[in-house]
Parts: sequence; C-alpha cells; structure tokens
Amino acid sequence: MHLRVCIQDPTHTGTTYLYEAILEAAERASAWRGLYAFATQDGVDHLIEDKVIHDLMGRGGGIDLVVGVDAVTNRATLERLQELEERHENFRPRVFWNEHRGLFHPKISDFALKDGGRVLVVGSGNLTPGGLMRNFEAYTVISGDHRDEIDIGAIREFLERHGDGIRSIDEEVLERAARNIVRPIGGRGRLGGRRGRIARDAPRDRPPAGFERILIAQVPGAGDRWPQVNFNALVIGDYFRLTRLATERVYLTRVFADATRGEVEVRRCVFSESNRNHRIEVGAAKHLSYPEDGPPLLVFQERQLRTYDYMLIMPGEVGYDRVLELSNRLPSPGRGLPRPVTDMGELGRAWPDCPLLYPPEGGDQNL
Repeated sequence: MHLRVCIQDPTHTGTTYLYEAILEAAERASAWRGLYAFATQDGVDHLIEDKVIHDLMGRGGGIDLVVGVDAVTNRATLERLQELEERHENFRPRVFWNEHRGLFHPKISDFALKDGGRVLVVGSGNLTPGGLMRNFEAYTVISGDHRDEIDIGAIREFLERHGDGIRSIDEEVLERAARNIVRPIGGRGRLGGRRGRIARDAPRDRPPAGFERILIAQVPGAGDRWPQVNFNALVIGDYFRLTRLATERVYLTRVFADATRGEVEVRRCVFSESNRNHRIEVGAAKHLSYPEDGPPLLVFQERQLRTYDYMLIMPGEVGYDRVLELSNRLPSPGRGLPRPVTDMGELGRAWPDCPLLYPPEGGDQNL
C-alpha cells in the first residue's frame, strides 16, 4: 500500500492539482464513487466531461456521485448534473438530503481498479474550481493492489445507514438547492464565472513569483483546424509546464478587447504521432476563418501553475501591430513561427493599454 500526502499549491511548479489527481486515479479505474459536500456547475461540468472520465464510462465504468445541498450546491449545478446523467448511462448523480443540524461535509473519491486494487483520494477540496485547482488545499492519495487491505467499510455503512436520505435529483431537491447562493470571494480574478469586466484603474494584481511570464504565439494556418494551435515541445514543457499529457490540463480564460472575460476553458494537450506536434485548442478561434493579411496572435499571461489569461488578436485589431512587432523582435524557442516568452513589463512597454495587464474586478467563485 502506498500513501501520499499532497498540498495543492497553485504557486508551486511541482503541484498536482486535485483535478489531476482524480484523473490519474480514474485513468486506470473500473468504477468511481465520490462523496462531496459542495459542487458548482463549472466544477462538475469540466471534470465529468473530461476525456479521461469519458473513457472510464466508455469502458463500462460506473460513476456514483453524491453531493451535499446544505450550502453552495445550487439549482443550476443540479440541473447540469441531470443533463450529464441523461447523456452518460454510467453516470449516477445523487444528493444527500440532510435533516441533521451538522453539515454534510466529506470530500472523498473511491476508485476501484481493474486489477482488484483501490485508490482513495481524500482531502479538503470540493468539486468547485477553487477546490479542484484554484485554492490552497490538502489531500491524501491512498493506493493499493488486490493484496492490500484498504478498509472502506465505513463508506459502505454510511451509504446504507443513510440510504433513505441519498436521493435522486427531483423537483423538491432542486427547490431546496435554489436557496443556495454562490457568493463571490473578493480580491481575485474570476476563474469559473461568467463574463466580468477588467478593472483598469485597480492596482496591478501580480501573479506569484515565477509566474509573471507572457507568451506571444503567431498562429499558423491549418485550414479549419487552426483553432487547434500547434506548439513545439519547448513551449509545452517550459511555458505551459506540461509533463504528463494524459492527466495534466491547462486552464484558459479569454480576455476580450472590451475588457470583459470569458468562461474558463479546461484544455488537454494532444500529441500527434504523425507530425510530432503538440496541440492545444483555443476557444476564441472557433468558428473564425483564418485571416489572409497576417497570422493571428495569441498572447498568454500566466496566472498560476498551468493557468492563463489569454487574448486572440486578429490583423487590424487594436494592439495587433505592436504585439506582432514585439514577437518578431524577441528571441523564440524551438522551430516554427515565433513563440517568444517575455514578461508583463515588456508587453506593457509595447502596448500599455493591453487588457491582460489589469486585474479583473469583482470576486472569484473560489469555494
């Protein structure tokens, strides 16, 4: 049996996010049972729709998820869980109908492995953007093969003892969850929320030390597949800090020219054996034709580990000429079109009004 205690530290380059730890276990699992106090629509949507989780369900692996509705978990989240249940026959979401004065507050994933082993992921993080990768959290991964005795009797007993209170999502449950309001926590940029404005007059919110880097990427044409942007291995490893492509993800938030922000995009890096390229899909480029008068520009600002704000700048748009000149002037790692890595100061001197240089106003649904 192996036990690993982990701290989710978004300021540390060696961190494995809880999101990624769950994927690592699910990658070799035959079934997943989870009990979580809180969930948000963004948290469950990104995780359940991840390719690794799809693969688990696709090979017949059942997912039995129980979430609490004492707080935070709102109607929109439960309605999304209903949609996912209709879409995936091996996904069974339920809620814990609590009539006790104490909160339903566990955060545990129990994975049965194909070889008879088991992996438990137990910690402080909920199924929310904050719990899965934004907050400082702690969790433990306990794994063993078929010869190890990992006693999960307490989980089984709990589920049996409270069987009447573990129920499917119905209208009564939805009405109870509708009273839960996810209140923003001030002082940070929105990670999983809807479009919010950037505060141009606020003090600049600098990322943690070591995460101040800017990547400027000239995007090559690739027909209607150009939104799946190619990056060389140096950029993937050194800038995006990806080492385990199967389970590590990059978390992208688009910043628009009008200083509003989009929703988080959780993207995996796809490696093509045929051309030896790495690709990351960028949502801003979807449904756009490749321009004829110059390459589109992607500008990424690192916010924390594998987490980036980004802008797509097309020829003729504000800032394009300045950023293009900067990308051509700076040294670029590896082959292909320029991919220089610089910092916020250099970008600010080239384009002082770049929206990426300013923090988002409002709060962050960390939770």
